[in-house]
Amino acid sequence: MDIEYSITRRPKRRTVSIIIRSNNQVDVLAPSLMPAYLIHRFVEEKQSWIHKKLQLNEHERANYQPKTFTAGESFALMGKTYQLHLTDDLKTAIHTAGDQLIAPAFETDKLKKLLVSWYRQKAEEHFQQRSQHFAADIGVAPSSIGVKTYKSRWGSCHHDGRIYYNWRLIMAPEWVIDYVVVHELCHLIHHNHSKLYWQTVEDIMPDYRQAKAWLKNDGLKLDL
Repeated sequence: MDIEYSITRRPKRRTVSIIIRSNNQVDVLAPSLMPAYLIHRFVEEKQSWIHKKLQLNEHERANYQPKTFTAGESFALMGKTYQLHLTDDLKTAIHTAGDQLIAPAFETDKLKKLLVSWYRQKAEEHFQQRSQHFAADIGVAPSSIGVKTYKSRWGSCHHDGRIYYNWRLIMAPEWVIDYVVVHELCHLIHHNHSKLYWQTVEDIMPDYRQAKAWLKNDGLKLDL
């Protein structure tokens, strides 16, 4: 088998699962006491699926164009596209106006830093609001809501009730954001991806599969 992978063992896990990261890293999550040969056999059986996912990642990266932070470039916020407009008034705060994203004409590195800060603030505000909204529907109470920079995940839920979201998610359509919010909040009930967990997600968001597919196909675009 020509697939390299890492194994992460977790005491509360009952089944084996495979995660293909956007950088083509293959991670295998397994129960603590599962023998290595059984894990290897499972990966062998999934070779065809793994190769398809790796090829899809390569295709997505080939089509990915990093931002240049030049006037007229497109930037997304909650699924809406804005054209970057640079102003010589360097005291201007970043904001949207119509279909434009107004920003001061700083050099690239400084402008990127300001835009990241602006996106993070927007993310914190929106994720707080949507988390409170869905938490009431689900009947849970997260201990805190925050944003982080993740390379290969859109959110995380901790056993003490803390939930973090990838700030880049604020670029996605609102219905996709809502899926991730529901996904993480449901982990406050089920700290796994069991059938009961997915049923809880589906009860709140019947069309969650479309959002999940959107992230797999277009998630690479959510970046600066």
